[in-house]
Amino acid sequence: MSNEVSAEIPPPDSMHLSAATGWMQLGNTDEALVDLDKISENHRCHFEVLHLEWHLYAQKKDWERCVELGGYMVEQYPNSSAGWINQANSLFYLNCAHDAYQLLEPVAERFPDNEAIPYNLACYACRFGDIDLAFDWYLVAEKVGEPEKIREVALLDPDIEKLWDKIRK
Repeated sequence: MSNEVSAEIPPPDSMHLSAATGWMQLGNTDEALVDLDKISENHRCHFEVLHLEWHLYAQKKDWERCVELGGYMVEQYPNSSAGWINQANSLFYLNCAHDAYQLLEPVAERFPDNEAIPYNLACYACRFGDIDLAFDWYLVAEKVGEPEKIREVALLDPDIEKLWDKIRK
């Protein structure tokens, strides 16, 4: 099913998806969900629909629903890093940093070019207090991504604050 990640959604469902995206960009998650609900069952499981739905529930901080959506994305699209990251981040925001780490760490090598995975693993390790592990993952993120940008983001990210002194050195 992972080849369906880029499959086109025909009208009118594509129009509902576009409207929902617009509402989300305007910060109106309730209207976005109304438009998302207009998408037919045939396309409700499309990657773009699930990904947008995850972001809408994340804006509402409904992390339980986000865990479900992320899990479904992992089942349907296991070759996309987004579902894994979404589900792990949902667990993290439910204060389940160990669970988030245990979910995401085994798939890190499947997505070696995605700096978000080691960066998130660093955040999770910070949360559960393993600063050495967190810094190791931060360094991986720097190697995978653009070091200056990773550093800039990290020094503003409260989830990784325990590493700020090490990052500044």
